[in-house]
Amino acid sequence: MKKLIISSLLVVPMAYATASSNTTETSVGEVYVDGAGKTLYTFSKDPVGQSVCTDKCETLWPPLLVNDKASSQFSKSSEFSQVTRKDGSKQWALNGKPLYRWFKDQKEGDIDGAGVKGVWPIARADDVAVKLYNDGSRRYLVDNNNLTLYTFDKDKDNQSVCYGDCEVKWPPAYVDSDLTQKGIDNIKLTGGFGVTKRKDDTYQWTFEGKPLYRWFKDSQAGETTGDGVKNVWHLITQ
Repeated sequence: MKKLIISSLLVVPMAYATASSNTTETSVGEVYVDGAGKTLYTFSKDPVGQSVCTDKCETLWPPLLVNDKASSQFSKSSEFSQVTRKDGSKQWALNGKPLYRWFKDQKEGDIDGAGVKGVWPIARADDVAVKLYNDGSRRYLVDNNNLTLYTFDKDKDNQSVCYGDCEVKWPPAYVDSDLTQKGIDNIKLTGGFGVTKRKDDTYQWTFEGKPLYRWFKDSQAGETTGDGVKNVWHLITQ
């Protein structure tokens, strides 16, 4: 396994904005935080507009409540809404997904909760559709379906050379059309993530200048069977 250190370097400078009062820069990019600077997360098992994290779950993942003095700034942001919890309290949500903190995060910029059990993604404040997955012993990059992402040693800087049979076995991590339609230059990128154009005019996610791919034999969330293939395909771990 080849370890790449995740940094805040922006590989392909496109639309980028300085972190606002409710965001901060972390090792994986700009994320939303509460008023105390604690990183915010969403829960994949929550339906839109509803929290199912109660009892022991909410002890480990304290909800960002509307009456919390550390959350007052969210009332000024249109992308945030409120949902009603089982006990009647109001909780802030981002695009309908309730927001939480992780009890082990101690200071601003901590992201120890990122990808826990594959169901706690960071609430990103950019357009990057890449997440972290935590399998209990390491964290590594995955796509929005929790399929592991890899880099290819033979790729050039910000340029893929994986075509033909290669791209059949190693499908590129394509940028979704809803993002490309608004204009590549308008995609907000932070944390070393970028976008590169392929020969067929599609766009592919990159990290620190390295195009990202999936492995056709990975079928389950968090699988890493492509790591080390021919000693040229690698996980991106933190």
